[in-house]
Amino acid sequence: MRIVFKSALLAMPLIALSGLLPVASAQAPAAPSPYVSVSGSITKVDAAGKVISVKTDTGETTVKFNDQTQLMQLPPGEADTKKATPLQADQMSAGDHILARVQTKDPTGLPARTIYVNRSSDIAKENAAKAQEWQTQAVSGYVDNIDAAGKKVSMKVKGAAGAPDRDVALDLSGKVNYQRFSDKTFTYDNADMSAIKTGDHLRVLGTKNADVTQIKVTDVAADAIKQIGATIKSIDAASGTITATDTAKKSVTITIRTATKVKRLDDPTALMIARIVNPSFQGTGGRGAGGGAGAGAGGGGGRGFGGGGQAGGGAPGGSGRAGGGGGRGRGGANQIQTLIDAQADAGIADLKPGEPIIVSGPSSPDSSSFSAMMVLAGVDQILRAAPSTGADPLGSGWSSAGGGGGGE
Repeated sequence: MRIVFKSALLAMPLIALSGLLPVASAQAPAAPSPYVSVSGSITKVDAAGKVISVKTDTGETTVKFNDQTQLMQLPPGEADTKKATPLQADQMSAGDHILARVQTKDPTGLPARTIYVNRSSDIAKENAAKAQEWQTQAVSGYVDNIDAAGKKVSMKVKGAAGAPDRDVALDLSGKVNYQRFSDKTFTYDNADMSAIKTGDHLRVLGTKNADVTQIKVTDVAADAIKQIGATIKSIDAASGTITATDTAKKSVTITIRTATKVKRLDDPTALMIARIVNPSFQGTGGRGAGGGAGAGAGGGGGRGFGGGGQAGGGAPGGSGRAGGGGGRGRGGANQIQTLIDAQADAGIADLKPGEPIIVSGPSSPDSSSFSAMMVLAGVDQILRAAPSTGADPLGSGWSSAGGGGGGE
């Protein structure tokens, strides 16, 4: 579960436009702009020919520049063009993000008037900093109530093992970066508040009060990821499908996609995760203290387990810190994610009929089919440790689906 943060330049054309064009009078409609914005990622810079190749959301194009073109650099995340600083042509390179203002009548033939650039090295630093923030500061829970008019959301956050859930009030009235997981691409796309639905799994960043019951939100990553425990009946590696029996003894068909991650936990790692899920679990035969599903019976339906997502950037999993709201027991969500990531990748051919698995993927009205983001094998101890009172093998505050998306 990974994220990539879009440069501010990719969402900047209208902002830049307001600073580059004169204000129209109240008595007359605004004249059509003589300029068009070209934004995307630089793929090549021909400094001698003064041509920049750009990959945009709609395809490939070129931007020309000359000695009169203003070349300016902006820090990632900064949309105020007044804070731009001069840039030399030989400082631009592939991977940089670009916003160019080019005359509409011939955008690929006439030199740009102004070019703003986010350097790729600065974007990488920004992504690393944001990734660290998601891992250590994010609060994870489920949407209980939405007040769209007041821009407020009530979220239920799981407590540690045995502790009650707590209500967390989210204030979304300020500037908020919204992202939502796509069940089509297995990545996160830019969104707005209307994308948040009751029951969604959220990870949020922002300013918290002392007991983390109120958060002034700056970033939201939403998903509707479902987690189930199941026992494999048969495997068709050629078609990429697994037939299994879920915890309710119902048949379910699990589809393995190109982006699906398959992992097999070794015994020490499975035991560590089992003890995060249920700190009293001893790893001996039978049921762990506090109950749990029998080996191979499946861990139950639920939310919070994922995989795949977009490479790069950071992972907004639940915080493993006290009050952070992620996972059960010691270490919480981020520790589980780290342990799973450290395991070697496997494939559908490595799975065996009769063994228990934990599967995650987008929720679907059809409970008989499941499009998997991740299939996790070697989970016998985890399923035995999972509390019998909850159908959520790895803790509902955790999801490796990540958050944040869209971007290059």
